[in-house]
Amino acid sequence: MKKEIKSILVILLLLIMGTISVIYYNLYTQNNKIKKIKTTISEIIQEETEENTYRIGNIVIDKNKEEIYFTGRVAKIKGWVQFLIYVDGYKWLEGEATIISNARLKDLQLSLAFLDWKYWDEFYYMKRGEEIDFENDEMELLLHWKEDNKFKIIRASETIIIKDTKGLIKLPHLIFLGNPLFDQIALGNEPASNCQGCPFFPIEEKTLRQLFKRKSGESGYEINTEVMPPLNTKINIIIKKLNFPKDQK
Repeated sequence: MKKEIKSILVILLLLIMGTISVIYYNLYTQNNKIKKIKTTISEIIQEETEENTYRIGNIVIDKNKEEIYFTGRVAKIKGWVQFLIYVDGYKWLEGEATIISNARLKDLQLSLAFLDWKYWDEFYYMKRGEEIDFENDEMELLLHWKEDNKFKIIRASETIIIKDTKGLIKLPHLIFLGNPLFDQIALGNEPASNCQGCPFFPIEEKTLRQLFKRKSGESGYEINTEVMPPLNTKINIIIKKLNFPKDQK
């Protein structure tokens, strides 16, 4: 009997030690991940233009307003597109976007992490860029431009038409934010190229095409011609952090 009790105690002790080890490992790796993100961002930020306003490449981050700014030009005003905005990275997607920006995808990734690392960590590292139909999106995408001597600003979602109207269109539906599996190749330090001749490209495209589908099975959307500005219009793109009440997250 004593031997059985002793064996049970040993097993319980091992289970407790194992649980503590797992918790410690998760906390340690999470902490290192956060430090790595912050270190990378601090090394790549080119300048602090004003108090709490920073620039990474062609992107500006205003920490006070909790907003990100960059620009683009209208390249397509009708028909189907995979994404509303293209940022330089996965070249084969450039022809499938409405607005083309000279901002780089790797800079946008860093900017989002700098603005709200928890949002970026959840989307990119935990969900690995695969699940974009999460319940609430904590980022709002706005478009601002000048037309007929008047300034206009609208939600980016107003410029598209989707069949699955019940679905909530979120930031990763409007701008491709990358994927951990392919980013190292697509966003490497080498000059960006089409890469459609690369041996890895068929796997990359096939995999991502599947991930682009929403829960409804639909992928991409039609351009709303009644709202979209004329071709070559310069667009000021704003990503704004939304602050939901805690009980709504």
